[in-house]
Amino acid sequence: MPGIMVEKQVKDFITMRKLIVLLSIFMAFGGCNDGDPNGKKVYIPDVPVNITLNLDLPSNMHLNNLGGFSLLTGGHRGIFLVHHFDDAFYAVERTCTYIPDSACAVIQVDTSNIQLRCGTYNTQGYDQCCQSLFSYDGSLLQGPAQYSLKRYNVSRNGNLLSIYN
Repeated sequence: MPGIMVEKQVKDFITMRKLIVLLSIFMAFGGCNDGDPNGKKVYIPDVPVNITLNLDLPSNMHLNNLGGFSLLTGGHRGIFLVHHFDDAFYAVERTCTYIPDSACAVIQVDTSNIQLRCGTYNTQGYDQCCQSLFSYDGSLLQGPAQYSLKRYNVSRNGNLLSIYN
């Protein structure tokens, strides 16, 4: 009888040990974060944004047309504002979500394809930073970015357009 109890204790010990190993593996891999391919969290700094545009001003009249857009100062690296083809206004951060700390991770307008792309302009032309493409509302169309662009709130009151966070 004592031999059976010792045998049961050994089996319980082995079972417990297997459980601890499995739990350890689960915790190690369960701690993975959502971020860029380099394992970093995608973080775009929160910068206070409070911009008001008068759509009656000559400098803003183009925003009354569907597809009209402006590149605004504000946000982290600037703001892309568009009067989208669904008749809504969208304001998105001009920092690419792929590797936002990179100096070249600036969103530019590609009017020939009606898209936003990641890169910078220099004296030789356009220098692509990554292959990421975004729609005018900031939605991700093509990676390597895994996230849409950061959006700001937009509200319209008559001919005044407010962009804020």
